[in-house]
Amino acid sequence: MEVRKTTLSAVLLSLLLAAPGALHCQSQADAPAVQPATASAPVDQGQSATQPKAKPVKVWDNDQVNMLSNDHSVSVVGSKAQPGAVAVKKALPPEKDPAWYRKQLQPLQAEITKLDAQIEKTKAFLSGEKVNDPPADKHAYYSLPGDPQEQLKQLEEKRAKDVDRVNDLLDRARHNEIPPGELR
Repeated sequence: MEVRKTTLSAVLLSLLLAAPGALHCQSQADAPAVQPATASAPVDQGQSATQPKAKPVKVWDNDQVNMLSNDHSVSVVGSKAQPGAVAVKKALPPEKDPAWYRKQLQPLQAEITKLDAQIEKTKAFLSGEKVNDPPADKHAYYSLPGDPQEQLKQLEEKRAKDVDRVNDLLDRARHNEIPPGELR
């Protein structure tokens, strides 16, 4: 019975010593209710009266934590964002966005491919070859209204302009440090 009283008094003493340090920075309304141990409360038999004193717990208030977040020698977990705020991904400016370059390049490259086929057909027509896939019994020749020589010249000029625009876009992408692999 004597051991039990000694253990109980040691527990009460440690609670009383630790409680003022823990409650020092909190207001009366925020303070947790500390209930003293009673004789009816179970006590761990493994504790002894020679236990060293527990180090008082430091409770940080908001002003102290904000002061720490400005001090770069201390790491503070979390951010100053509001609890319900959603992080929004910032959109890249067009000159830094590979998707923008792909969107600009695709129609130009498709047009160049189409113009290449038309130029080849026109050249074949001018050399006297059959350029259309003929039906089984008819032989038709490729023909657009107007002079085929003039048409060839217009097609080649349009293709040259499109190639220049593609090269300009590729140069701008390279200047903005976008790797060529991201433009495909």
